[in-house]
This record gives sequence, structure tokens and C-alpha cells, in this order.
Amino acid sequence: MAVLKACRGVGLPIAQAQDVAAAMAPSPWALKQLLTQLAKPMRTASFDFSAGLEVKNAYILRDFWVCVDAAYLAVPWVCLRGVIPCNVTEALAHYGGVSIVMQGADLLVRVEERAMLQPVRCEVDPDEWHELGLYAALTYVPETNASRLVGAGAGLNDND
Repeated sequence: MAVLKACRGVGLPIAQAQDVAAAMAPSPWALKQLLTQLAKPMRTASFDFSAGLEVKNAYILRDFWVCVDAAYLAVPWVCLRGVIPCNVTEALAHYGGVSIVMQGADLLVRVEERAMLQPVRCEVDPDEWHELGLYAALTYVPETNASRLVGAGAGLNDND
């Protein structure tokens, strides 16, 4: 849930945030690199479907899922330009059931049968956990009378 909230905190749409959270659950070693990805500005990607799928300026946490869908739709060539593979891209690929392969400076995405990883208990670096919490806190609504009037926070009946 912390990863989901952190992804939502940086503005990731709910579906992509859920996929990232599910991909990270069995891949806790990728948390440090996830924090690096969360810190990156969310750029507008360019999608070219003329000869397969070519994605430029990808924000990997958001745009990787388009590549997964394209690979499953048998698009002949799915390429992320200028994306360097890391533990996060590997975790996303494993969860999405695809493989990622470097070809020059490009990351190619292909469908591959993979066993699902299972979440495991692990020790998380307290500093990384704290930083993840800071991103999650971006989803919080300020505690004001105005925010309460429009439904923020728990009501009186929630405290019973």
C-alpha cells in the first residue's frame, strides 16, 4: 500500500500505480531504484505506432504498461528509446509477463512465459521507507474546516 500511495502521490494514474505496487511486492530489492524513478519528473511520452511501437521520453512507471499491452497484442516491435534497464524495469517486466532486452540504447519488450514471483517478507532500509512515506504523504488532504466540509477525514460515526 505504501508503494501504491507513493505512486499516486507523484501523480501516477490509479491503474498504473496498482500495477507498480503489485510488481514491487515480490521485488523489495528494487525499492531504492523505485525511489529514484518516483523523483523523476513525469514527462509527456511520444508514442509512434507506424512500425510497431516506439516510445520516446517514457516515464517508465506509467508508460511501461502500454508496452506490455502492445507486446501481448503481438505488435511486432515494442521499443522504449533511451531507457536503461534496472531492478524496477525488471520487476515491472516480471509482473507483466514480458522480457526486456537491451538493443543498443533501446529497451525491447517481448512476451515471455514467466512464473509469478511471490511476495516475501524482508527488511526495508528505514531511510528508504521514510522517503517512500514522504511520497505517500503527497496524497494527504490538508486538515482544514473547508476540507472536512467536502468530505475529507473521518466523520463522527467513524470514531465509535
